[in-house]
Amino acid sequence: MGADTRLFKNLGSIEGYELVPLEFIHPKESKTLRDYAQLLAEHYTFEEPYFLGGISMGGMIAQELAHVTNPSGLVLISTATSRAEMPLLFEWARQLRLASLFNKPALEGIAKFADQFTMKSPEGRKLFLDMLHDSDPDFMKFGAKSILEWEPPENKLPTVRIHGTIDRVFPASKITDATMIEGGNHFMIFERGEEITKIISQTIDDILVRINYLSDECRS
Repeated sequence: MGADTRLFKNLGSIEGYELVPLEFIHPKESKTLRDYAQLLAEHYTFEEPYFLGGISMGGMIAQELAHVTNPSGLVLISTATSRAEMPLLFEWARQLRLASLFNKPALEGIAKFADQFTMKSPEGRKLFLDMLHDSDPDFMKFGAKSILEWEPPENKLPTVRIHGTIDRVFPASKITDATMIEGGNHFMIFERGEEITKIISQTIDDILVRINYLSDECRS
């Protein structure tokens, strides 16, 4: 929730593609991630063909955005695609209606405490704390509530999915359809960007081969 485009600093180039990180915008009157995706669709222009991607909350937004735009596929990293993949803590907070308590100071305190139990490089930890400090309070509050109440949309798009085996936000034990990175945590997009770039590049190429094959089959 508190991240920004600096998170993608260590992603490499993918031949034939341009990586365009999108900055989060103010949620305005958005109540749900679906509302927010509509706001992004009106704010940004998407030049076809393109893939939508996202990390954590960004991956949830990418799934919603795919329903109001026309991507060729999705790249979902360290995120959830169903409520069954979310930790029990999220469900407890949802049932107890705790979202109203999660303002920026509270979320910042929780994040700093949890960060003590994660493995990060010194550069990674500094970036994490800097992004947390710079995050927008309105967006943080909106994000906490909307994630707890999120009802994931059905996704039928070709999808590249990557997850870490020691992700403590969305436990790997609940993820069954992703390429797993051994020892990868929730911050691995920064810590292991080169490895993730290779997986994305290889998997997107496979997806495009299948898309082109199906298109040829339909024309014939």
